[in-house]
Amino acid sequence: MPVVRLDTYKASAWLVWQLKHSGATVHEDGGDIIHVGLPSGEAISIHLIESSIPPYEIKSTLAYNDANNQHTLFLMWADMLMPPENHVVEVQPWEWTMLALYGDRIWSYDVFGGEVFIFPVHYDRHGQYREIRYGKTVSVKHLIGTMVETNFPDMVGKWRVAGFAERAHGTHQHQHTSGNGHHSTAIPKPGTLAAAFALLGLDAEGLEAEDVKTAFRRIARKIHPDVNRAADATKQMQALNEAYQKIMATFEDEV
Repeated sequence: MPVVRLDTYKASAWLVWQLKHSGATVHEDGGDIIHVGLPSGEAISIHLIESSIPPYEIKSTLAYNDANNQHTLFLMWADMLMPPENHVVEVQPWEWTMLALYGDRIWSYDVFGGEVFIFPVHYDRHGQYREIRYGKTVSVKHLIGTMVETNFPDMVGKWRVAGFAERAHGTHQHQHTSGNGHHSTAIPKPGTLAAAFALLGLDAEGLEAEDVKTAFRRIARKIHPDVNRAADATKQMQALNEAYQKIMATFEDEV
């Protein structure tokens, strides 16, 4: 099986599990297309995209799902399709179509190990071009369906689309302190939770699960053995994975 398809199926399996865990009903799991019903009543059609998709296909998919009262969510595989972070780019036709639907951002995903990280890729205006900014990792339990109206050439109309709601902050507070009740500034002992926070460059106080996922994703994209030519690249990634798992174990109530 080609690596691309294998990673897509990994992403699909993880997404289905997360959706079920969040209370959604999975009506159909086709691998790269997943049909779900949200507890709020909206029907969502999720499309995992791993190769270039022309504007006419985006429109026909939207029209088909709309006729079936389904909101459409396109999730683009970042490694294959999205521009690198902080680059200034000339927007391609398919990107313009997505930006018209999702408000100057494109929903994307990364695959690391057995986990999938979903996040917005923002296209910030930079003269006649756009500057790429990778956003914070989101949770599937914040998936929602909305209606948008577009006046983009060849995309005029109202469409059912899906995205992720902004999360209210402060719902999960970590208080990691030293024994005397004050925040510790000492070098953390290897293997401890404090060392895990330090490795991911995080402040424990007021931390949320999505903050941890975002930090892990950004570091992993730089040190993963596929892109990191250092002799100890595998060891670096292993240490990052262990730190990530140690911190995420404190978020047992998070999806």
